[in-house]
Amino acid sequence: MKAWLKRAYDRCPVPIQDLLLSAYSLRLDRQRYGGRFPEFRRLMDESQWWDVQRMGEWQDERLRAVVLHAYEHVPYYRALFDGHGISARLFRGREDLHRIPVLTRDTLKRQLDDFRSRAPEHRRLAEGHTSGTTGSPLTVFYDSDMMTMNYAALDRQYRWAGARLERGGDRIAVIRGNIIVPLDQTRPPFWRRNYVHNHLLLSNFHLSPANLPAYRDALLAFRPTVLDGYPSSVYVLARLLLNHGETMPLKAVLTSSETLFDFQREAIELAFECRVFDYYGAAERVVFSVECERHEGHHLCQEYGYTEVLEDTDVPVPIGAEGTLVGTTLHNLGFPLIRYRTSDRTALKTEGCACGRGLPRAEDVTTKAEDLLRLKDGRLISPSVLTHPFKPVDSIDASQLVQTDLDRLIVRLIPRPEYSPADSEHIIRELKARLGEDMRVDIELVDTLPRTANGKFKWVVSEVDLGI
Repeated sequence: MKAWLKRAYDRCPVPIQDLLLSAYSLRLDRQRYGGRFPEFRRLMDESQWWDVQRMGEWQDERLRAVVLHAYEHVPYYRALFDGHGISARLFRGREDLHRIPVLTRDTLKRQLDDFRSRAPEHRRLAEGHTSGTTGSPLTVFYDSDMMTMNYAALDRQYRWAGARLERGGDRIAVIRGNIIVPLDQTRPPFWRRNYVHNHLLLSNFHLSPANLPAYRDALLAFRPTVLDGYPSSVYVLARLLLNHGETMPLKAVLTSSETLFDFQREAIELAFECRVFDYYGAAERVVFSVECERHEGHHLCQEYGYTEVLEDTDVPVPIGAEGTLVGTTLHNLGFPLIRYRTSDRTALKTEGCACGRGLPRAEDVTTKAEDLLRLKDGRLISPSVLTHPFKPVDSIDASQLVQTDLDRLIVRLIPRPEYSPADSEHIIRELKARLGEDMRVDIELVDTLPRTANGKFKWVVSEVDLGI
């Protein structure tokens, strides 16, 4: 949302903000559920039961279309294929995919415009952003088919959970990263309504011991049947109920965007008397995985993208061994990413699922295993909401946030040559907008970022007692 529009929104009374959010949702619906959405939804209903051979043949057909389009309309791939002697017209599908070099995030950032399709139908693409698990911002683009396929995959996850996402569906409470309540607001309501979808949008920025009873009352009054949000934030709400000896029965809880830990799943399922359905999607739109009713791992949505699990040397790992997720789009011709290496890891399961679906299963994806931040007023801030200030900043290679005190946050950055003081000002301003003006944000420009004893990287590190 543009800054002037956000300022105007913040000045409006709550009922007007509700109407503005509802109108914005109506606009998004045309992008998400228009176009080929009904076709993709029918495909995913049918294809989840296909056998391995039929799914493989369908994927080969889509891969041939993506590779041919990429060669004919995308500058990066024309140069790449010519340089490696790859014939797009003779490309057969999965068996030839290994001939295409793996695409790294750094290459994508450096040559971003060369990945955009020059085909006339792709002159206008939707823009997205991701900070990734290393805190390195990246801009990506989606064509209309990719946007509708993404919501067809999410729609199927909801239906597997016994819930309905579409308009007129379930009453859903959502707690994610959008700033829908002015950050300087100190009294309830810390939530807004989307009347188009009958959603209650809960602020992720006002979770504090003093405010939590108001959240509880709002949920009881709204009577949702589904809760969808970041695992760390949903866990805070679950602990609130359990600490008071209460539960709130729901149909399902859906979580994503962070690692869901076993202790979080256990508390959430106990508090809301239902199962948690955890799903995973990358902003680059190359892989999507979901949980079915058997909860025996994440099913890979093979209609969404072609997924590989590779070693660091780009060689496939044995089935059952952990490796890095590498994905290839099957739909985003406007910005095709082929063999894109994500920063997330998983392992493919060796056996099929008891649900009978043909979609292969993977272990839980290891992604943002981060700490919560605790503010002076007691609010608990999910790390996922802190990614937003970094998403439009393309001049840093990586970042790390370290909270050393209730009112001090150190932001360590590995800058690129084009990094400027204006970028520091933007990051500080946007972090303060989310954490409060009394939070001291110090920028440190560094050459490397520390890792844990086992070599893993944590984007958010808290040295403060969370008090939960």
